Amino acid sequence: MISFSPPTELWLEVSPTVQNQAWQQSQSYLTPSGRWNAYLNQMCLSTFLPWLQAEYVPEASPKIALESWQVANGTAITVGSKRLVLIPSKTLETREFYVPQEWVDIPNWAGDYYLAAQVDLEGEWMRIWGYTTHEQLKTSGSYEADERLYCLDASEMILDLNVLWVVQQLCPEEQTRAAITPLPELSDIQVENLWQRLMSPAVSHPRMELPFPLWGALLEREDWQQQLALPRGESSKRQANLSQWFQNIFEEGWQAIETLLDREPSLAFNFRQAPASTGEVVRVKLLDLETQTGHQAVLLMVTLAAHADSRIEIRVQLYPFNPTSYLPAHVKLALLSTAGEVVQSVQAREQDDCIQLKRFKCLPGKRFSIQVVLDDCSLTEAFAS
Repeated sequence: MISFSPPTELWLEVSPTVQNQAWQQSQSYLTPSGRWNAYLNQMCLSTFLPWLQAEYVPEASPKIALESWQVANGTAITVGSKRLVLIPSKTLETREFYVPQEWVDIPNWAGDYYLAAQVDLEGEWMRIWGYTTHEQLKTSGSYEADERLYCLDASEMILDLNVLWVVQQLCPEEQTRAAITPLPELSDIQVENLWQRLMSPAVSHPRMELPFPLWGALLEREDWQQQLALPRGESSKRQANLSQWFQNIFEEGWQAIETLLDREPSLAFNFRQAPASTGEVVRVKLLDLETQTGHQAVLLMVTLAAHADSRIEIRVQLYPFNPTSYLPAHVKLALLSTAGEVVQSVQAREQDDCIQLKRFKCLPGKRFSIQVVLDDCSLTEAFAS
């Protein structure tokens, strides 16, 4: 099949190693569509970018928030003052080129050139079968409102990728972008209300829930990644950034043990098992477990240690707030993946004054949640390492 392709098309081998790595990285995404987008795009980026750097632009670099794959298919790459947007597809049909509206109508997402990539997972190859410009998409493409996609007929595409590099050399000031309608400015109250609406478990397709100007305005804000990183139903909770803890930057509610002991000296007995080693960062948070039988206060402790390989070692423990009592029997402490799956858990027995998860290590940027469950009450704290 490859031997009969037009000689102007770019064909690249996708190694099994790249496929496996992309698959593993995609598993941290919250939804099936997000995992698929992450898998396909990471695989294409890991294959195309090294070729681009070796052949044409050594300084080319990805310009993308990885959370965007939770939203839409596509990957941005910076090439000098221009931006390429790589749009991969598994389909073998190349009569039309589809680009999600986010990559066209959000000013800080839009590209100059859009590359159509076709991926064959079984044959372990990808090809760039054509490209177009932002201006061409806006002026010659059609807009499909039901899917929020721009569609351009293959006859309008430039099939020879070499033309792009020649144009860049001979006409670096080529007009590539059309005008983009400005998006509305949103107040903080509007933003909070919109995210709570979008992250409700009742909303199955957040991308299509709002009129595009509002949706685009949310994605244009710098804090949109944080909202998309949280499990559904928890958009109002702020994700704890553990890397910043080493810089003494802590989210509201997370206290130093010393601060807590200044207010509650009797709690010293609770932490007799938890001395901090040199270089460790320790923070505790008071949780109120409200069940049908009443309130139970517990202390969630997180201890961090940095390793030379950039990973963070994490220990999570749960203590009773009342130093003269034990943890509620059957209270459960669990580590959840970004997909909400239980990675490990531990449950208190009668007269346990502390329970803890097995220590685990995370690379920077890894997301997870810690859940505390008692009877009909469940509290979840979101983290990024």
